[in-house]
Amino acid sequence: MEAFLVSTSTVALAEIGDKTQLLSLFLAARFRAPIPIIFGILVATLLNHGLSAWLGVWITEFISPQTGRLLIGISSVSYTHLRAHETRGN
Repeated sequence: MEAFLVSTSTVALAEIGDKTQLLSLFLAARFRAPIPIIFGILVATLLNHGLSAWLGVWITEFISPQTGRLLIGISSVSYTHLRAHETRGN
């Protein structure tokens, strides 16, 4: 239980500055209509996750799990390399 609480609180703290959360907070404060804004966020989140799940199932019809892991590893290393160079200004 301790590991769950530590990981959950860490993620919650890390997400405080998320742009989506800040935008929804500002929209709710400006328009004084939190229910439609929350409903819109819910619908967008469900559509996003549904599309991602469908795409993942569709992709697995064409590649093996080993190839998928290799592609994910390569893309992760490539992205990290790209971001490191952007941060340094190179």
